Amino acid sequence: MRDLYRRLGVSPKASLQEIQKAVQSCSDARLKEDATEVLLSEGRRKTYDQVHTALSDIGALRAKLGLTHGDNWQGSQSQDFEKEGSWTPTSASQAFEKKINRHNAKASAKSLLRSVVEFVSPFIVIGLVVGGFLYYKSANNTSTSTPTPPSSTTYQQPAAGNGTSSPDTQSANEFLDEPAFSEPKLPLPATGTIDRYTNESGEAPLQIKTSSGANYLVRLENISTERNVLDVFVRGGTTVDLEVPLGTYQLKYASGQNWYGTEHLFGPETAYNKADTPFRFYIRGQQISGYTVTLYRVSDGNLRTSELPPDQF
Repeated sequence: MRDLYRRLGVSPKASLQEIQKAVQSCSDARLKEDATEVLLSEGRRKTYDQVHTALSDIGALRAKLGLTHGDNWQGSQSQDFEKEGSWTPTSASQAFEKKINRHNAKASAKSLLRSVVEFVSPFIVIGLVVGGFLYYKSANNTSTSTPTPPSSTTYQQPAAGNGTSSPDTQSANEFLDEPAFSEPKLPLPATGTIDRYTNESGEAPLQIKTSSGANYLVRLENISTERNVLDVFVRGGTTVDLEVPLGTYQLKYASGQNWYGTEHLFGPETAYNKADTPFRFYIRGQQISGYTVTLYRVSDGNLRTSELPPDQF
């Protein structure tokens, strides 16, 4: 697109009379025709001005970044929007420049994170090791705390003539009074299924790795507000990459085999855990902090975890 204002020698804020005078004195027949069709029509000029502003901002940004030409920015028409000297940025261009800087910061942080992991991976796992180890340990331990199903519960009958029940009988009866879990099993959500509970945009990288044997619902809870920020589902044996808002969070996770929905999670077999160390995501200069969380047994893991009561998840 040509800069009709620039070629006519008038300001984009010129009045209709100023543009008419410039068109009448123009010796270029094609320019004169185009300017008459576009700039002397109120509706067409309004649309043209919107595109003109955008191209002017792009040209100014390119000049500021030291860019001269490209596949889609070359020829005499693109030169119409090249800027020299001082330039007052518009709100749109400021927002665009902020996005560019944010993108560069993210790319730099991710590149740094990959380099660190590649360098130290032969010696130690930098990722934070969480729930998988505890889950397997519990599953393989014969002294697991999972309740015995009602059908296999045994208890002692009260002695004849005794009007009171023994403590063992009372405990068994209370257990038998609890309704059996009968919720239908649901299809497993796909890895990376996210429920977000904040309007803040994701800025910092978080990678979650798992091994087969258990599925996970990972939760980030804002430490300051104690409010849930997001839940992400990760199937066993898969990896998910996501971006989370900046802040300090408590990482919690529920694990199990079968899925019964967001209310019952993995049913009575659900194991609940939390990381003992908070996760802090922040920007420092041109770098953004990020984490890799590993949900399976890894030697030399560097994160402690604790079991969590279901009502605190």
